[in-house]
Amino acid sequence: MTRFPRLSLRAFLFGLWLSLLLSTGPGLLAKPRPRYAVAGNEKPVALLQAGKATYLVTERSVFRLEGPQFVRKYQGSGIIQCATVADTVLWLGTKQGVLRMNTREFRPRPLVLPVPEPNVTAVFQDRQGALWVGALGYGVFHLVNGEFVHELRTPTINAGVATADSSVWIGTNIGLNRKQGPNWTRYNEEGVANQEIPDNYVEKLLPDNVGNLWVIMSDGICVFEARGQRSAAEAELPTVKFLGRPGNEVHGVAYVAGEGRVFATAMGLLLLPNEPANRLDSFAPSADKVEQKQLLVPLPALPGTAAKTPPVLIQVDPQQRLWLVSAGEVAVLTAKEFHKFVHAKGAGSGVAGNLTP
Repeated sequence: MTRFPRLSLRAFLFGLWLSLLLSTGPGLLAKPRPRYAVAGNEKPVALLQAGKATYLVTERSVFRLEGPQFVRKYQGSGIIQCATVADTVLWLGTKQGVLRMNTREFRPRPLVLPVPEPNVTAVFQDRQGALWVGALGYGVFHLVNGEFVHELRTPTINAGVATADSSVWIGTNIGLNRKQGPNWTRYNEEGVANQEIPDNYVEKLLPDNVGNLWVIMSDGICVFEARGQRSAAEAELPTVKFLGRPGNEVHGVAYVAGEGRVFATAMGLLLLPNEPANRLDSFAPSADKVEQKQLLVPLPALPGTAAKTPPVLIQVDPQQRLWLVSAGEVAVLTAKEFHKFVHAKGAGSGVAGNLTP
């Protein structure tokens, strides 16, 4: 009688996992997810991921994805305007200040700023994990060794983000500020020392998932590209006057491999197709005239979507799934599902993207 060596339970499970991986390929790592209904129909503020946890912050609530649903873990009376997460801590920027919330208990505790009644319009972390806070009327503060340092005194702070190159960016009503190392650079419409952007009123700063920073202004949109393909000192950045039509509000942008850039806007989803991930040639400014080009493809509403409003948050996760967040609903598409959606019959025809001189 032939005896076979006994396999440990761990070896058996590893072999089973490996066989499943080889038979199903990358799809095992990017499984389709259901559409999630979100209680309250509140305006989405931020979709945040820390480790395996996913949080949705709305204007009054914090939800955590638990199995098949987003479960509300906190609801407050104040309006939440911005949020960030690190490990097991959430920071919520409200009209009354900053709330610090441990994700085990979800009990908010005020974070004391060195100004009275701060209306917080930006809260984010830099690449070193330090917290930055923008307060309307007071400027920008940086948490250093447990104390807030006043970094900028510009009264109107509209947005703030950190990018992968360790830059800190602050959008204001008098231009854009960028900190690299100890130095600040200011970009404005006047183009002092060739640091020029098309408009002084910076409304939003939207980093995408391939390293570009999209600067949304009241009268234009420009892009700071990843990998330094255009130096910060160049006078001309890839720029457009608007996306889709004049006045169309842009909420977010993401790059989907093989398809192009997807913009979440007040018009709905707009696709800029067939563009490489790290070049923005279609957005290059024209030297001497305004030129109309059929660049953008409007996408229809997602099939089976119950939300009555277009997505306002758009993100791509490490498994290349596209997360689309509307008031009351979160939809998640794999790259394959998004490809089918984009190329479905009647998915849309081109609309003009107006290029600036």
